[in-house]
Order: sequence, then C-alpha cells, then structure tokens
Amino acid sequence: MTKMRLKTWLLGVGMVALAARAGDVRTVEYRGIYADDPCGREGLYNPERGFRLEVALDVAARNYVWDPEGYPDVTSYLDSQAVKYRSDSVSLVQTYFYLTGLVGRDLGDEDFRTMQTFFDRLRALGKKAVLRFAYETEFMGRAPVGPTYGDVANHARQLAPFLAANRDVIAVVQAGMIGAWGEWHSSVHGLERTDSVKRAVLEAVCRMTPAGRYVQVRVPAYKNLLGAASRDYGRVSFHDDFIIIKPHVWDGGLSVGTPAYRQMEAESPWLPMDGELPWGTWSANRDPDNPEAGWLIDGWATAQRLCRLHFTSLSAIHNYKEGKSDDKFSMQYWKETPVLPDSLRARRMPLSDGYFRNADGTPARRNVFEYIRDHLGYRIELQRLSLPRKWRRGACHRVELALVNRGFSTLFNDHEVCFVLLDEAGCVCAVQPTSADVRTWQPYAPDDTLRTPLEHKVTADFVLPGGLPRGTYRLGLWLPDGADRLKFNPRFAIRCANGDVPWWTSADGRYGVNLLTEIRL
Repeated sequence: MTKMRLKTWLLGVGMVALAARAGDVRTVEYRGIYADDPCGREGLYNPERGFRLEVALDVAARNYVWDPEGYPDVTSYLDSQAVKYRSDSVSLVQTYFYLTGLVGRDLGDEDFRTMQTFFDRLRALGKKAVLRFAYETEFMGRAPVGPTYGDVANHARQLAPFLAANRDVIAVVQAGMIGAWGEWHSSVHGLERTDSVKRAVLEAVCRMTPAGRYVQVRVPAYKNLLGAASRDYGRVSFHDDFIIIKPHVWDGGLSVGTPAYRQMEAESPWLPMDGELPWGTWSANRDPDNPEAGWLIDGWATAQRLCRLHFTSLSAIHNYKEGKSDDKFSMQYWKETPVLPDSLRARRMPLSDGYFRNADGTPARRNVFEYIRDHLGYRIELQRLSLPRKWRRGACHRVELALVNRGFSTLFNDHEVCFVLLDEAGCVCAVQPTSADVRTWQPYAPDDTLRTPLEHKVTADFVLPGGLPRGTYRLGLWLPDGADRLKFNPRFAIRCANGDVPWWTSADGRYGVNLLTEIRL
C-alpha cells in the first residue's frame, strides 16, 4: 500500500470511528421560560439575588426598631414582610442589627441569643442576610447616643466568631457602624470626619466579616481608604443607597461619568452590588417642606444602570409598597412601563430566550419591573446536554452541559455543581460532583463592549453504581448551597431559568433538582 493510500485509508477509518462515537451520543436542547409557562409571570426564586426586604432589630430591646409596640419581639416583623412581598420572589433581607443600647458595654449572652434567633428564622424562611450593624437612628446629629471608635472596635471583635458561626446565612456584610442608619454620616461623635477613623472602622468590619464574604460600602472613596495594596481591597464592594438616576446632592457623587461611577463600573463585574431607591414618601409626595418632592425614578433608566453596574440585589421596600400609604410610588409605575426586546438588543442588555413570547409563538408584553426582578444577579439558562445513548452499571459516562447566564452579574459565595440520578421511586441513587465554579459564570466577558453572552460548560465522568436495577432513571442538575447546614435545603439550591426543565424537590425535603432528561439501564 502506498503512503498516500495508507493515509487515505487511515483517515477513512478515523471518520468511521468518529461517526460511531457520535452515534453513541445524544443531545438534549433546552429553551427559556415563556411568559405563559406555569409561573412564567412570577419571579424565579433563587438564593442571594433579586429584590430584598429590610428589617431593623433593636438587639438590646429585642424588638423592631421603628414600631416596637406593633412588633415587640425578634421575628414578627420579618415574618410579616415575608408574607407581604411573597409575590416578589424575595430571597434576601437587609438585616439591621442596631446596637444602640449596647454603647459603652460588651455584648452579652442574651444579645447573641437575640441575633441568633433572627438568623435561625432567616434559615427557616429560605432567606439570607444583607447584614449591617448600626447604632444611631436619627439624622443630622440628633441621635441621643452614639458609639466611639472604641465601641465599634470592641463590638466588631466580639461579633467576629459569632458571624463566622452563621456564615451560611450571610450573603454580604455592609460596613455600617458609623452615623445615622450606618450610612457613614451625621454621627454623634463625628466618626466620619476623619479618614483614619473611617479606615480603621472599615478594617474592623473586614476582620469581623466571615472569610469568603464581601463587604459593601456606599461610595468608592470609602473603599479607597484601604489602598489597592490592602489584602481587603478586593473583597470590598458597593451599595448605592440613593438610586435616583438624575444627579442630586445626596447621590454620593455616583452620577454617570463621575470618577466614582467609573470606578464602580470598572470593578462591579467581580463584586456583589446592592442598592435602593429613596423612600417614595420623600420623593414622590407633594410635600410643602420638601421642594424637591413630587418626582418619580425612571424605571427604564434604572434598569440600564443596574445592568451596566452588574447589580445583584435591590431593595423592594423603597418606592414600592411603603407602609400603609395609598400613594403610588415609582416601582408601581414600573409595572406599567413596557420594556421591548428591540430596546434591550440596542443597548446590549440581557435578553432571555422566550421571555417575550408565549408557547404558541405569539408575542408577550413585559414591563420594567418584571425585567429588573428577573435579571438582578444571575439567571442561569441551560442550552443543551450531551450524554451517552446507552448507560451501563459500573461504567463511566461522559456528560456535558452548556449554559449561559442571562442575569446582570455572576454568582458569588459557595455553591456546589453536581449531576444526580433519580430512580423511579424518586430517590437520589447517585451523585456526581463536578469541578465547575459558579463564580466564573459571567454573563459576558467584562471587557466585551458587545456583551456577547458567554457559554459555560459543566462536564463530568459519571460512574454509575454497580448494583442499580434495570429501569428508567432521571438525570438532574443539583446546585446546592456550599454550606453543610444549607446543602440539603432546596430553598437555597439554584433553579434554572428554563420552561422545559422541571424543578423537583425530594419527598424528604433535602434536594432541589433541575431535571434534565431520562436514561434507561
């Protein structure tokens, strides 16, 4: 056989072998969520992203700060808010622990029990804390009492082991501690007036914060006090407490184009970002004592900013369902503001598959409120699954799953990525961990001005146990919380944004699994 004929023969053999291997593999493709899918108009409940609540607990008095008579215990206000915002798919609670009554003394056992009761209730509700400690509840220096730096440093040292023990239920820690509502202004002792004191407080908060959790400050100037060489610099993110879009004296210098805004924009792809609108009772009402009142926050402009700055969470309390007022606030107008796919494409914002259509192919209308609710943080949309056609007990099976993230940001904190096998009785009979890291699932490359969606792969060599009986099994994707205490709680497992991927929870309440396909043994 000549060299050329040998090469041709070998190539032919190779192509036959490749075709044989390809024939042994099947591919399952997935779609997004249609508007008229079951729950297609509701938010997809997922941990550590989306809208958040706001609860303020007086630790020493063991009641709700703003209405101690109406909510005279540790958790009743939290419970009432969880019910009020149930339809908004809220998995986060901005948790203020006010230490007002503890100025000048150590935290006691009862104080720790009070905070532990609150954390335990968060776990039971399937929620995590956006945690902030504060002391002062009055504005413009009118608080009757406030901490010294010594109080802050002492309490931070005491809190560190307690927070480490509750790391699983803490999504992020906000710097807090200084001034009215922990916003770093108007403190009784003027702690915000000296850069060295602010730096020391931020360093104390960083040391107090559990390993692997980010710290948020309101403006980049506070973060920059640490210096880029600081070991804590990379774990400090931002919370914008005055999102109004148009420039304002109280916006912290975060208007588009300012140095502070540009810094946030540059760093936000790798950081969990939080924020809130001002109170609607302040901004939207006609108040004779507030000449700037009577305006609303533009929903479409807000959506663009939240996307551009990779926001993870946003308060559902401000400018939405405030108190008992009958006034109509900004977010309620957002529900009347349409968002169009062409507008999203023009601004290269995330566009989820099937989001603007019904199952029969007809177009579906979406509004700004829905869009923000559904795209804050991550939105994991499966694309396709490749797996062997034939499965055998004791054999190794190559599985590959492709996905995109349609959300504003990547994921943070700890989550495992596993394939699981369910038998006909609904029991998990095999779990195959993978090396996938959810924190790398960026929506697009941060330096890509076109914002082209990135495709991420999850692969595994799934070895089936040898004693499995013949029958039909279901293959699933399990994305549990990385903490041992929450791993087997489906409320903290990630659910994918696919209308043709059923969500299954086990009868024993331990697993929440995205069902991918069936296989036969």
